[in-house]
Amino acid sequence: MSIQIRKATESDIPAIIDTYFDAFRDHPLTLRAFFPGSESAVRWWSESIGADLQDPNAHFLIVTDSASADPERVVAFGKWREWLTSTTPPAPPAPKWPEGADVALLEKFFLTIEKKHREILEDRPHLYLDILGVRKEVQGKGIGSRLVKWGIAKADEAGVEAFLAASPAGAPMYQKHGFEIHSTVPMGEGGRVETFMLRPAKKP
Repeated sequence: MSIQIRKATESDIPAIIDTYFDAFRDHPLTLRAFFPGSESAVRWWSESIGADLQDPNAHFLIVTDSASADPERVVAFGKWREWLTSTTPPAPPAPKWPEGADVALLEKFFLTIEKKHREILEDRPHLYLDILGVRKEVQGKGIGSRLVKWGIAKADEAGVEAFLAASPAGAPMYQKHGFEIHSTVPMGEGGRVETFMLRPAKKP
């Protein structure tokens, strides 16, 4: 593989959505809220990503493999957001939930993450890995790590912490990059928990 990372553009939105549905096909949110093939779910993601691309504090990245048969095909994506001052504005509000979605599950998931984010970081400057998705066919090949390294390099440059919420399966990969488990919260989905992780600021 020959991995290329670049900032996403509006023309990449359909490919990012397709990659999301592949990467998160087994996630409770996909199964009960962001139904694959649903026009409402696609519209939700299109509006959400579009807002992210206009957010000056967000870095929405895509990964392609220039050595593949289709060198422009998106194989992974990630979004890092900078919270470098106490006056950094909040992220854009989410669009209206997709039709037929399990709203209770969506609100519990996103509000829990938002609440823990505020509790753990308070007003400290940091970078936040909001989402990272890798197509199933290329998972385990270091692509996710490249997206993580992109963000922690910016955090180290700014001398700030990095924060994320991970699944239990994803936590070991983040630990390899210096993230430490801060706490876990049960999400009520077959024993599923969210693991909240911090990477300390690089010392001068």
